[in-house]
Amino acid sequence: MNNFQRLEEEEFEHLPNIPLGVAHNVHNSLDNMRTMGNMVDLYITKIVDVFVMMTGGNVERPNNGFSHTSGHGSPTEPDSGIPGGPAEG
Repeated sequence: MNNFQRLEEEEFEHLPNIPLGVAHNVHNSLDNMRTMGNMVDLYITKIVDVFVMMTGGNVERPNNGFSHTSGHGSPTEPDSGIPGGPAEG
């Protein structure tokens, strides 16, 4: 449980007894906002990057350890010293 969820639980404990329907609606609204925030974080930023690249701009990508740095070439830039397909023979 993260700090915000813990804070939410503490606030609900300090509130007077509210009708079950209201608490349920508030909880659902918070879940919906959390889901929308996750969607924005995951997808909208990527869509903006695509539009920037389509218009000719450059997108800075952080070095997250998943970039191709092995020196063995790639499908679009093969290394002449490494075979790209099944062994011939």
